[in-house]
Amino acid sequence: MILTVDIGNSRIKWATWQEHRILARGVAGYDSDASGEVFDRLFAVLGEAPAEAPSAIYAVCVAGEAIARVLDDWVRRRWQLGVEYLQTQKQFADITNAYPDPEQHGADRWAVVVAGHQAYPGHSVCVIGAGTAITVDLVNKDGRHLGGYILPSFASMYSALLADTANIKPRYDQQLDQQGIPDNTRDAVNQGLHKLLQAGIREMCQLAEDRMEAPVRVVLTGGFASTILDYPEMPIMHHKPDLVMQGLYSIMQQNKKNTGQ
Repeated sequence: MILTVDIGNSRIKWATWQEHRILARGVAGYDSDASGEVFDRLFAVLGEAPAEAPSAIYAVCVAGEAIARVLDDWVRRRWQLGVEYLQTQKQFADITNAYPDPEQHGADRWAVVVAGHQAYPGHSVCVIGAGTAITVDLVNKDGRHLGGYILPSFASMYSALLADTANIKPRYDQQLDQQGIPDNTRDAVNQGLHKLLQAGIREMCQLAEDRMEAPVRVVLTGGFASTILDYPEMPIMHHKPDLVMQGLYSIMQQNKKNTGQ
């Protein structure tokens, strides 16, 4: 059994794999002061016995070294294993990263670029990761990554607006209400932010259609994906909740095979 772990800025997800298939999944939120207790809760269903322990642990971490060290220490105590972290590469299989310095392209974005391209062979893909930030990456049908965009999330725009506006204290609402023009401050803020995101994401999808060879598939993942799927007048989107895990597993397994491990 192989364990994959995706450490984002506000949530940690895991999946176990057997014969290239996901067996089980889990997720937990955490804050900046996370300790080993978050992994106690997160991995409670995974056994300590040698027969139940993972044979390898692959991780992608975009939340900084502190939480990665917490995971390293926890895994070492629990299973006497080391964690292997994904690093963005200039080239993987037929996929070429557009960044002159691949290390500047987040490892989670690299994972979804690879998984998105592999999921739709012969198609160009526009991969949208809707998490703490909203990332967009374009990959043509031949595997050439063209680059991408980073947009603020609903939560970050909401926090910035309230921080800079003294008299606006609406209730936070990530759900889109399509019932007419808002007539109160709370709805004006919430629905205004949704409209802004809707327009921005729709523009990114149109840009993908304009810049890449058809057919283009829009692939969506991340915790905010379900809200985006409810936006009206959007292009067809293929929701892939496990996209980071799939890319992480695929890259790490192939890299180990290439090095004969």
